[in-house]
Amino acid sequence: MTSIALVVLDTVRADTFDSAFPWLDGTRFSRAYSTSHWTVPAHASLWTGRYASEAGVHGASPTMDWPGTTLPEALQDAGYRTRCLTANPQLVQYDGWDRGFDTFDGAANLSRTDDRLFDWQAHLERTTPGVRRHLRGVLDVARSDCDTVRSLRHGYRMFRTPTYDGGATAVSERVAATDFGDNEFLFVNLMDAHTPYRPPPGERDPVTVVVADALAGDVDDPDRIRAAYAESVAHLSRVYRDIYATLRESFDYVVTLSDHGEYLGERGLWNHSIGLHPELVHVPLVVSGDDVPDRVRHDVVDLLDVHRTIADLAGVDVDSRGRNLLGELAPKPHIVESHGLLPFHHGQFERKGLPESLYDRWRTPLHGFVTENGAYAYESEPGAFRVIGDLAPSAARRRLDRLVNGLDRRRVDDADGGVSREAMNRLEELGYA
Repeated sequence: MTSIALVVLDTVRADTFDSAFPWLDGTRFSRAYSTSHWTVPAHASLWTGRYASEAGVHGASPTMDWPGTTLPEALQDAGYRTRCLTANPQLVQYDGWDRGFDTFDGAANLSRTDDRLFDWQAHLERTTPGVRRHLRGVLDVARSDCDTVRSLRHGYRMFRTPTYDGGATAVSERVAATDFGDNEFLFVNLMDAHTPYRPPPGERDPVTVVVADALAGDVDDPDRIRAAYAESVAHLSRVYRDIYATLRESFDYVVTLSDHGEYLGERGLWNHSIGLHPELVHVPLVVSGDDVPDRVRHDVVDLLDVHRTIADLAGVDVDSRGRNLLGELAPKPHIVESHGLLPFHHGQFERKGLPESLYDRWRTPLHGFVTENGAYAYESEPGAFRVIGDLAPSAARRRLDRLVNGLDRRRVDDADGGVSREAMNRLEELGYA
């Protein structure tokens, strides 16, 4: 069987990737696009081969409850051992994202190198934050059939450092300690470039900037924010180089990409919670393997093509809007979607004293499309339309309307925004709430 690793470098911009990852071999796609501007809908496309609105998995309905077969399920059904290592809590706190995975480890267990270590992730999910959580953990370790000393050391390291410190260092340890077989699919999500930007210890304090800061014009020292982001990506590049070397020894193919980019002050915007500007939807994408040439391709591609490519490499049959990135790429539309601000963003706007009308305005869904020659037409904000490249605005507007109307949308009930205190703490750490 063909073993495959899929690695998402969460929130890494295409331009920053080009400067920070020149060492990564394989075929690079200079015109790769996400299908959305943040984690949940982008990963929905990776898992289903459809746009998030078609899968019915996005901010309004973030659980992976799509009735079809997800990519991990298809691989599992074909006999693959499927593993997930995700530092991104979005893929842990909502139901269904573990579908098709034999092992599914979130931030608390990324460095859990064997089953003899205590399952700290399960402990976090069944306990509430506070001193009692730590004491309960010590007692549970003592009562469990696990390696007590190593488990306590692992827990100490986890609680001593920020829960979501990016994950790259822990994943590096994990993959180095794992004996991968010949029938493996590994999915990894690394958060080192996501807010709060945490450059290597001693270089700079963590920096957080949220969408409400930008809309309120309340962003202090933008150069410091940009520097913190750049240093975080540079740190990720250094650690991922070791991860990648290990993966290339164990896997036939490694696919490296980002799910979305980041605003760094362009048009006065920061973070990635709103809009579809190129800084958010233009993403890095590299396919690496022994038979994959080192070159740059300028075809316009997207995350749906990653879904098809992995399925084809594994020899599994999937229904997908994508194309095989390693073959000839027939023209197809490339749609991008924003489903608008989410209920848990409301607190940001209240704290900044922003009017309710502004929050309501940015809850409006937005759409865009990329042509095969790289022109980009999109709703830049509610009520505004922008074209980049050789397209007549009126014709582009009509084409966008046809594409959006042609989507086979899955009707879902909007989420009420009710999340646990634990989940809200995670969202606040990441600059969403």
